Amino acid sequence: LRDVCERVQIRPGDRHLDIGCGWGTLVAYAAKNYGSESVGVTLGRNQTAFGNGRAAEWGVGDSARILCMDYRDIPRRPRYNRITCLEMAEHVGVRKFQEFLLQVRDMLEDDGLFYLQIAGLRGAWQYEDFSWGLFMAKYVFPGADASCPLNWVVGQLETAGFEVRTVETIGIHYSVTLGRWYENWMKNKDQIVKTYGKRWFRVWEIFLAWSVIIARQGSSTCYQILAHKNRNAFDRSALLRKPFGHGMPSGSQ
Repeated sequence: LRDVCERVQIRPGDRHLDIGCGWGTLVAYAAKNYGSESVGVTLGRNQTAFGNGRAAEWGVGDSARILCMDYRDIPRRPRYNRITCLEMAEHVGVRKFQEFLLQVRDMLEDDGLFYLQIAGLRGAWQYEDFSWGLFMAKYVFPGADASCPLNWVVGQLETAGFEVRTVETIGIHYSVTLGRWYENWMKNKDQIVKTYGKRWFRVWEIFLAWSVIIARQGSSTCYQILAHKNRNAFDRSALLRKPFGHGMPSGSQ
């Protein structure tokens, strides 16, 4: 959470939008720790209630709000200084992806920053990767077809008028997270089978176990992308950071 807020340089008073906010954790965290006016959007009614409840519990109920709506219905004015979207854009789909990015660009201030975290696939695919995609499309995330190689995502951003500032590939980190999910799933097998049945349990057992493997070996991955509007007037110098190791003694490791 801190990493995302730092990457997108949230400042006190910033109007921050989180598209596909889930349970609203980032929204509440940003408002509480960075002083932003944060709004999250989700389709989940339970997520909306939970997120607003936690924001109130954390003392930021006036500055962190979760709205239950389709992303296409988000009011476009006033614009936002910071827009984040973590693991939702895959579900927009390839056909609607450019339209989605153009909407984001329209909602973003000219000097604002856009953080996109999105699942991806390696470009030099192998048949194992293809099998994985077919399994996902049939059993887990039907219609989530915008998990694509990095060059496709960057091309879409540039076509929509964005300039890509940084890209981080975190597939290996995601593998560790997925491993924790798998362990929790297996620990709760009896309760899950009782509630949802053996078939449901088995599908997600395969999905989670397979996800750990493919994220570690590079078949699939996850990208963290920071972008801004590609305008001549954009202050690119404001995004400069000291290089890694700056200030360390000569010869240090």
